[in-house]
Amino acid sequence: MAIPKKVLALHKTASGTSADVDNGGELERVDTSLIESVSVGDFVLVFRGNALRVVDAEEAAKIQSALDCVQKVMDGEFDENQIQAGFADLDNASSALPPHLARIVGKKVM
Repeated sequence: MAIPKKVLALHKTASGTSADVDNGGELERVDTSLIESVSVGDFVLVFRGNALRVVDAEEAAKIQSALDCVQKVMDGEFDENQIQAGFADLDNASSALPPHLARIVGKKVM
């Protein structure tokens, strides 16, 4: 699962580039070689020590809100209002399968 983290500093390395990011108040060094352009102050999605892509502050906040909500549920703190707030961007969104999957719903595929 990719986690949004704020870029605090950038570094050139022998293998490309890296960044120091805020990891809940602690500094974490991540590889940014997969990203074409990143700047101090950007938010990046980090998975296993690699920055996958830059996201804007709004998207980072939505992702973090959903992750916080999931953590609270896992800790046994179930609050319906908090869950709805944590996933508000999905709650009102219409969802649909891509056409190639919608065509096979209900059909035997093997």
